[in-house]
Amino acid sequence: MICPNCNKEIKDDSKFCIFCGANVQSQSNAGNDVQNNAQSVQPQVNTPQYNQPQQSVSAQSQNPQFQPNNFQPAGVNQGVPVQPAMPKKPMNKKLLFGIIGGACALLIIIIVSLVLVANHKTKINLSDYIKVSYDGYDAYGTASAEFDYDKYLDDLTKASSSFKKAYDSDITWSSIADYYDAVDIDYDLDKTSGLSNGDTVTVNFEYDNDAAAQYKIEYVGESKEYTVEGLKETKKIDPFEGVTVEFSGTSPNVYAKVVNNSKDEVYEHIYYDLSKSYDIKIGDTITVTVSNDPEYFVEDYGCVFTSTTKDFKCTAVDQYVSKTADIKEDTLNAMKKQTEDVINAYFAGENKYIGVPDLKFEGTYFLYAKDENGWNWDGNNQIYIIYSGKVKSVEDKKAFDETTVYFPVRFTDIMQYADGTQNVDLNNTSISGETNLEYHYRNVDGYTNKGDMYKELVESQKADYTEEITDGLK
Repeated sequence: MICPNCNKEIKDDSKFCIFCGANVQSQSNAGNDVQNNAQSVQPQVNTPQYNQPQQSVSAQSQNPQFQPNNFQPAGVNQGVPVQPAMPKKPMNKKLLFGIIGGACALLIIIIVSLVLVANHKTKINLSDYIKVSYDGYDAYGTASAEFDYDKYLDDLTKASSSFKKAYDSDITWSSIADYYDAVDIDYDLDKTSGLSNGDTVTVNFEYDNDAAAQYKIEYVGESKEYTVEGLKETKKIDPFEGVTVEFSGTSPNVYAKVVNNSKDEVYEHIYYDLSKSYDIKIGDTITVTVSNDPEYFVEDYGCVFTSTTKDFKCTAVDQYVSKTADIKEDTLNAMKKQTEDVINAYFAGENKYIGVPDLKFEGTYFLYAKDENGWNWDGNNQIYIIYSGKVKSVEDKKAFDETTVYFPVRFTDIMQYADGTQNVDLNNTSISGETNLEYHYRNVDGYTNKGDMYKELVESQKADYTEEITDGLK
C-alpha cells in the first residue's frame, strides 16, 4: 500500500508508516470516506471521446481494468484528488526525554521489586511458641517455660520452601544437623522458684538470624515479661510453738536437746538442729534451726514457717563456781569450819609433841580450770582455805623454837545448783605441804614460808588453772 502522508510504498497491513511515522490506518479510513463522498458529488468532466473497439461482455467482465470507466487521468485517484506529500515534523525533545525518563523509572521500580521479593524474609515471632506455667504455693511457687517445637518446625516449613526442602529430605533430626544453627533456639526464665502471686518472670531468647537468613527467615524474640498467678494459698505457722530446749548436766559440761510439746500433728514432721548440744556452760546461747526445707515442707503440708531459727539461753542448770565472789557465805563458812577441824584434829593427834594455841584465817587460793570442757583430775575448781598459827614443841627437850606455820586445806568442785543452792564435798580433806620443823622423827605439816606455799600450790598449776589470790598470800 502507499502511505497517504509521504506517498511511499509500505506493507498492506501496516498501522504506521516506517518512513514518516504517520498513522496509515486512520488516514486510510479517512481517505476512503473522502473518496465515497467525492463520488457522490463528483462534477462532470469533459473528456475526449475515443472510438473504442467493441468488446464482448465476457471480455469486459474478465478484464475490468480495461473498461473505460476505470481509466483515470493523471493526478486523479478514484475520483479524489491526490494529496501532496506533507513535510516531516520534528519530534518534541521534552516529550522524548519524558518517555525515556518514565521508562527508566519503570525499570528501576521493576528491579527494586525483584530485589525486595528476592530478599524478603518471613518473620517468626518466638513468643508465639512459649508457654509459661506456674505451680506450688504462694511465696514458694515455681515457674517453667515450654517451647512448642512441633508448631515451630511446622511454621518454618510453611514459611520457607528452602527449609522445607532441606527438612523433608529426611524426617530425622540427624538429617538437619547442617541446619542446626538456623533452627536452634535457646530460651530461659530469669526466675524459676520462690515466686509469689503477682511477681513477674522474664523469658529471654537466643537465636542466630544470620544462620536463619539462608532460608529467608528472620526471628523476632525480644524479652517478654509474664505475671505469676494461680499459686495456692498457704497456712503460716510458728515452728517453735510449744518447743523448748532442755539443758542437763553441770556447767560447763551441759547437754541440750529439743523438746516438742505441740499437739498439732504437723509439728511431728518438723525437725530441728542445735548450734551446740554439749559442752555448754551457763549463760551460753543456743540457736535452734528448723532443718526442714521450707519449700518442700510447703509442698507437702501447705504450711509456711514464720521463722526458721530461735535462740535459747542456758540458765537454770547446775554449775561449777568460777570465781571467789560467787562462793556464798554459808559455803565459805562451811569450808572454813572444816579447815579448822582438820587442823585441830591434826594437832590433837600429835599433842604429846607439838601444839598450836591459836589459829588465824589468812585467806584463800582459788583456782578455776582453763579447759572447762576437759577432764580435770584435780577438779573444775579448787580452793585452798588457809589458816596460820604459832606452832611450838611440847616435849621435855624442845625440838624447835616457836614458829608461824601456814596450814592450807584444799576443797574441789564447789557447785551451785539450778535452784541457787551450793554444795562442796567436805570429806577427804587434809593439810597440804610439809615444813622443816622436826619432832619425834616427823615434820610439822604446812608451810613456814608463804612464797614456797604459793609456788607449790598455785604457780605449779598455772598451765591448767587461772588464779584468784587473797592479798598478802603470795
